[in-house]
Amino acid sequence: MKYTMTPANKRLLAASGILLGLTAMPLQKSVIAQELGSHVHGLTELNLVITNQNVQIEFISPAINLLGFERASNSPEENKLFNEVLEDLQAAEWLLSDQLEDCQMSTPVFEAPEFGSHEMSEGHEEHEHEHDEHEHEDHEHETGDHADFRVQYLFDCRSAPPSNFTVTAFDRFVGIEEISVRWIVGRQQGVSNLTPSNATLSFD
Repeated sequence: MKYTMTPANKRLLAASGILLGLTAMPLQKSVIAQELGSHVHGLTELNLVITNQNVQIEFISPAINLLGFERASNSPEENKLFNEVLEDLQAAEWLLSDQLEDCQMSTPVFEAPEFGSHEMSEGHEEHEHEHDEHEHEDHEHETGDHADFRVQYLFDCRSAPPSNFTVTAFDRFVGIEEISVRWIVGRQQGVSNLTPSNATLSFD
């Protein structure tokens, strides 16, 4: 998707770089784990920057949180699920419902695991079945620690965004148990942890 950067979005991207320098802030344990590059199942990361009427959100998650597996899909059902997740992530309703419906959205960054489906022909089905378990164990070992989704959303809004957000990702993906959020809103910045029972992000 071709995307033309506006001055406002350039400022957003510059501000988002500040998020990487928040190590001086008192971070919670789950956020520290992500700073160290940990791949923690059930845990996802959300980086959010709001400048005037513009919002940038970066979402990072291990694939298992969204798919239930971290390997090449080995059935039509898993392949369908993979494609459905890709389709959902290209929109933002799964994350924030319709809270930014009046904003123009783009996704300048969209990274998904490179594994795809294993399509088996009838002539090779029996042979593949004999080696299926061994091959998938090897594949999981090789790629499991690095199978992540990463999506960046940019919103150009007609008016000021809400002062808080209800994150609806828990409703869409039951594999997400916790979301570690780092945010910058104007001159304020902070760190929050969201769970299914506490899914409202306030900028206090």
